[in-house]
Amino acid sequence: MAISRDQQIAALRERLRDRSATLSGLTPGSPSHTGLQTECDAIYAEIKRLEGTRSVNPRLLLTILGITVLVLLSLLSGH
Repeated sequence: MAISRDQQIAALRERLRDRSATLSGLTPGSPSHTGLQTECDAIYAEIKRLEGTRSVNPRLLLTILGITVLVLLSLLSGH
């Protein structure tokens, strides 16, 4: 079952909140802090990437494709 773009973004935001809460308890500059900060930055970048994409409903895409095929078949059989 496919996860929608909005569900992916929500899950990533939740993960970012969890990681940020942990990050706030670490000593800045420590290896743990640096590693977790890098992970938070990557999560944030993925959220921004997903927000910049358009979500296409696969069912809508198949419907449009099916209608197009039917129209083409109708045009071809009419001649």
